[in-house]
Amino acid sequence: MLVYLPILQIKEIIDLLGLDDIKCRIGKFDSDIPALYKPYYEKWLANRDGFIIMLSGGIDYIGSEDVVRMGPFHNIYCLVQNQYLVENDLNHQNLLNCKLWYSLADGIVKQAGWSGSILAERLTKDERINKFLFQNLKSEVTRTISVRVVNLACLIECRIWHPREFVCLYEILDNIALNIQDLLGDVHVGEKINR
Repeated sequence: MLVYLPILQIKEIIDLLGLDDIKCRIGKFDSDIPALYKPYYEKWLANRDGFIIMLSGGIDYIGSEDVVRMGPFHNIYCLVQNQYLVENDLNHQNLLNCKLWYSLADGIVKQAGWSGSILAERLTKDERINKFLFQNLKSEVTRTISVRVVNLACLIECRIWHPREFVCLYEILDNIALNIQDLLGDVHVGEKINR
């Protein structure tokens, strides 16, 4: 029996985001990614349909990967570009890597937050993110959100089954990205400081 993988339509995501006045466009890996970043971003952005370049907000690029494992779904990769981040640097991991945690009782969210890093503390204290989590944690899509350092970026990852699900998550993902930018602005990762 043949199973056909549904292909994520990047253009549909762009059109749906446009309905909320979120500015973005389809990117081309060869011409839209600076040479410094190409070897590092290929894994996240070089898929068959291109990727999304965000023209405002905290996220720089959005890529995807079609996956079949216990049924088809799409991994979504939101990159917050930073030329100083290194994936295997423990300090960078302790600064940014975080996962969502929550507890449910009788289908009701009792507690929710983030663990694993300094960013996790900020996200747990962010009222807009917390409000979203308490309203949407019943959705498997929301429960798949995670944040980690990759080379030259911070990656916010989630899993969706349909473009509308990503659009529903976009506000919280962008809010996470803005928290990442604020934190990186506060700590000046990798910059040389004269004393």
